[in-house]
Amino acid sequence: MSWKTWHGKRVENQVRRAATEATRRAVEAAGMVMDQQVPHDEGILQGTKTIKVDEKAGKVAIGYGGGVGTGHPIVPYALKWHETPANFQKGRKHNYVRDPARTELPKGMMVELRKTGMK
Repeated sequence: MSWKTWHGKRVENQVRRAATEATRRAVEAAGMVMDQQVPHDEGILQGTKTIKVDEKAGKVAIGYGGGVGTGHPIVPYALKWHETPANFQKGRKHNYVRDPARTELPKGMMVELRKTGMK
């Protein structure tokens, strides 16, 4: 069997879309863990979670604290409470983005890769 037409760009685009979608789902799963760890007084900070997807670049980002382009007002203490250990109630903690990104995100990516048949 010989190839008469190579659809490289189409294949690249399909792979990029699939990889970005798998990454988005893994980030959303890690985000659920982050929601359980983010300091929670009145729920304002937790309510600013934003997940942005740039399909063209194949990038997914998650963050808390609001600001331009998030649809949420800036929460000035978001960075402080991420970096500063404190006596948070209800088992909440600092590093609420960093820690789940290091532990849950790799697990989520493995689950999503297995769904696609990749290992």
